[in-house]
Amino acid sequence: MGTMSHLQDQVAIITGGSSGIGYAVAQAALSEGMRVTISARNKNKLSRALTELKKEVKGEDRLIAVPADVSVAAQVDEMVRETIDKWGQVDLLVNNAGVGQWGAIEEISEEDWDRVQAINLKGTFLCTKAVLPVMKRQRSGYIVNISSLAGKQGMGGASAYSASKFGVIGFTESLLEEGIAHQIRATAICPGFVATPMVASASVPPEEMIPPADIGKIIIDLLHLAPVTVIKEIVVQRRGAID
Repeated sequence: MGTMSHLQDQVAIITGGSSGIGYAVAQAALSEGMRVTISARNKNKLSRALTELKKEVKGEDRLIAVPADVSVAAQVDEMVRETIDKWGQVDLLVNNAGVGQWGAIEEISEEDWDRVQAINLKGTFLCTKAVLPVMKRQRSGYIVNISSLAGKQGMGGASAYSASKFGVIGFTESLLEEGIAHQIRATAICPGFVATPMVASASVPPEEMIPPADIGKIIIDLLHLAPVTVIKEIVVQRRGAID
């Protein structure tokens, strides 16, 4: 790895870590020598991701996987508890777990609306709530919340998703206000189309989408900034989609 990174042995929790952005963030964190907990609802996908990521750490004990539904407080608390029991700290939380729901407003069921809000917005709240006491004791920590361009401008056919991602931005701003006195920073990242399973059926060809690895690099870059530097929000767009 060359010169040791100052992130060596810091601890990251990454939700939605079995694929897409979450998996790419885990790769980036491991490449910096961080210790990582990945989490996802699907145990089979999570197990496969763990197997693949372990190849990158060459047998080092720097990676665990904890299945969790981020919309269920007890499961979130267990995810954080297992991380603390293993490594004793949490330096980075990446709230990445998310789902989409497409269709006209009158076509979306109440159940589907609630599911999107529960995972995308409530999940961000629950995970943040669970790690904040740890970060406050440490007097340090970084929380990155994955929002979306759909959280900056409403999208027709994606009202539930847009509403949840607007909420993530507002929540991040509140978190930043509350956390700054405890040396806890927060950033909302708002990407356009990223080449992930969620948008596999989109009209944009995968080769024209943002690579998940770029989001991983952005998050690592945030961690390398001086502690006094605060970036509230990052908008990431693909070439050809700039307004």
